[in-house]
Amino acid sequence: MEVGGVGCRANRRHEGGFRLGASSPSFLFLTPLPHLSASLRVPQRSAWILPAVLLGISLAALLVAEALPTWAPLSYFVPFTFLGNSLAPLPYDGAVVYLGARYPLWMIVPLALAATLLIEAWNMELLARMLARDGTRAFRNHRVTQWSLSWYRKAPFCSLVLTCVLPIVPHYPMRILAVLAAYPLWKYQLSVILGRGTRYAGLVLVGATIPIPGPWIVLASLVILGLGVRGARRMNRAQADPQIARRNESALPEEA
Repeated sequence: MEVGGVGCRANRRHEGGFRLGASSPSFLFLTPLPHLSASLRVPQRSAWILPAVLLGISLAALLVAEALPTWAPLSYFVPFTFLGNSLAPLPYDGAVVYLGARYPLWMIVPLALAATLLIEAWNMELLARMLARDGTRAFRNHRVTQWSLSWYRKAPFCSLVLTCVLPIVPHYPMRILAVLAAYPLWKYQLSVILGRGTRYAGLVLVGATIPIPGPWIVLASLVILGLGVRGARRMNRAQADPQIARRNESALPEEA
């Protein structure tokens, strides 16, 4: 069938799953979802390649910080970006605001984006390997998971960009949905460039224009971390509560 009048074909059901058409759909439209029992695509390369690359870059950044103390904050910023954008809930925005008062935007944003793209590539690969295991089948087929996927597939690219930009919306659930939806990595990374680039630029401008004491930045980062942990716990309770799952299932949008 046609989606939004555009000449890209939506996927058709075939033998209980979905089969890609001749042309790839635009990132603004529906994302093909694997069948409930389908296996996720896992990279064929060694699982240690990307971690080794990240570790090597981090060690090089630490050596640069020792050799060039003037650039030490920017050098330390690289491994901190890896940690702040990993699957671990580590406050990160405060570091960008801090650097914004000390370095120009054209230096901070490209460096932060490059480091973010590297760690996001590993995030997606790690999630793909984890979610492809048979032990996660119950999670993948859970009503709440399928309900979230059905809403995500309506506007996957816009959803990813928005969660990358807005600091109050956690982005890590979108990573899971992108993996489960078999969303192309290049489109995901494009959303990161647009979303995180906008967010980083805004944070740098805040640090450059508003003098914020360091302790306040740390306190605000801890508050944001607490809100993120609270939101994650609520999501876990919602998935474990059968009544909430049934309400979510009743709100499931119908297939066209």
